[in-house]
Amino acid sequence: MKIISRYVLKEHVGPFVFALSALTSLMLLQYIARRFGDLVGRGLSWQVITEFFILSIPFTVAMTLPMAVLVAVLYAFSRLASENEITAFKAGGVSTRRLMRPALIVSVFVALFMLWFNDQVLSRANHELATLQLAILRTKPTFALKEQVINTVKEGQLYLRAGYIDRDQSGKMRDITIYDLNDPQRRRTIYANHGTLAFASNKRDLIMHLFDGMMLSSPNNEVAQLDRVYYVEDQLRVRDVSNSFQSINADTASKGEREMSVCEMQKEYETRNRAYISAMTDSLTAVWRLQRDKGKNLPKPAAPVFRRAGGIGAMYCNLINKKFGKYFVIKEARAAEVPKFRRFARQASGTPQDTVKRDTSAKKDTAARKDSAAKKDSAAKKDSVARRDTSPMTRLGDSVVAPAMNGPVPNGIIPVPTPAAPATNAPASPSGTATPAAATPGVATTNDTAGTAAAMELGDAKIRLEDARHWRNRYGVEIQKKFSLAAACIVFVLVGAPIALRFPRGGVGLVIGVSFAVFAIYYVGLIGGESLANHNIVSPFWAMWADNVIFLLVGLLLVSRMGREGVTSRGGNFAETIDKIGGWFSRTRSTT
Repeated sequence: MKIISRYVLKEHVGPFVFALSALTSLMLLQYIARRFGDLVGRGLSWQVITEFFILSIPFTVAMTLPMAVLVAVLYAFSRLASENEITAFKAGGVSTRRLMRPALIVSVFVALFMLWFNDQVLSRANHELATLQLAILRTKPTFALKEQVINTVKEGQLYLRAGYIDRDQSGKMRDITIYDLNDPQRRRTIYANHGTLAFASNKRDLIMHLFDGMMLSSPNNEVAQLDRVYYVEDQLRVRDVSNSFQSINADTASKGEREMSVCEMQKEYETRNRAYISAMTDSLTAVWRLQRDKGKNLPKPAAPVFRRAGGIGAMYCNLINKKFGKYFVIKEARAAEVPKFRRFARQASGTPQDTVKRDTSAKKDTAARKDSAAKKDSAAKKDSVARRDTSPMTRLGDSVVAPAMNGPVPNGIIPVPTPAAPATNAPASPSGTATPAAATPGVATTNDTAGTAAAMELGDAKIRLEDARHWRNRYGVEIQKKFSLAAACIVFVLVGAPIALRFPRGGVGLVIGVSFAVFAIYYVGLIGGESLANHNIVSPFWAMWADNVIFLLVGLLLVSRMGREGVTSRGGNFAETIDKIGGWFSRTRSTT
């Protein structure tokens, strides 16, 4: 059986290597073609371009590796069936399921390798690639300028729009609008009829010569103020805009969700989950306050209980930290605690016995002080509670302070003090009771102010809730995607082998057709599921695993029907299937 297993696996090696290299090359060329405009004309060295190509390979391999597994399985089993080797194996007592076993076992190891590749290699390569792209975009920004578009000259500081840009690299422009955001206290917009753009002699600063225009500026704190200056010629210098490529240290750049490992994303996922629970509790508390102000007696929402989100990412990180922690976790270095100078001086001035006595007396003195302070705090709290219980409100000058709430205040929100309503000589109501303050025009009641504060709190909680939910789903999607792409290697073996045995004479046409159909359905499902998860329509788990579940069920159904293929050298192709379908329709028509 070992000879048969080696023979079956040998049939997979050639198609797998060919499919992986061909598909990776095609997708890599497509990606480079889209990014070609960002590389040419910037004076980049061949080392930088080569580094860009190499760093683009890992995320391409992450997509093409499951494809290569499916292509190899389809081609290998189709060739074995077309040359009647499957029939020979069956005559020797070897079933088709037994022939699938070596490919299925190897697919498990391929899936584990791909999981490690997606977790460690892909995340680091994506981060290095993103940093390299940022450094490339900072090189010669004049070649990246587009007409009738707001172009970024310096991120967060200067933006430029030009109606016409001369493409002969002279830097001439017409109909220029510049948005200057360097000063956070003042907004400035510069208009010019025409101008030129060139680099200074130091090859770092960008110089703009502007002609026939005006400059508008307005302070942010005074909207009604506007300064307008007309000019015939003006020169604007933008510093530290490099004309040559300067690399950026990837360790100093922030990471996106696709540039993190599984454990890094799991930490962010837990943080966003805690923020989501906190925002949900705050929104329920705000709703409860609004209902209470309307006179409805509803139970107050309980305090939030923060539990770990868990999931497949948490189990993976726990396994990694326990089994391979010394390879993935770096111990944190901590400095030893240095004793205080005074205490060190006292210890140095006496004998060791005197030092021990002084330390003991100092500890006792400190404990006595803490007990005395705790007793005073307790007495003060009791006195404060007694005063709050005897008088519902305490007047301080012209303001009224509301009594303190029982229990913790959610989210650290302090009730807003409500100004006291001025006394009025309003007549009494016919029933003999005083007219409520709400009946007096222009006077706001305490309930109205509290309701407004609760409504504002509810709006803020909803914004934080949506933000936390959005980012939690994004991190959850990326975590699930790393595992689902790895599991696809196993699922594609279960789908590809039965289909290849079902159509033994399919040949290359079967391989191409089935592969294209499966890839289209699988990757369109991944993209659509990611979009649905970002809009909180489906959970991140089902967004990334729905395709695997569907294809797994189809594969198990096909595997259960293996052994009934009726393999011959004259049948089993698509034409025979079409003839069978046509005959079925003919018989159905004749019976009716």
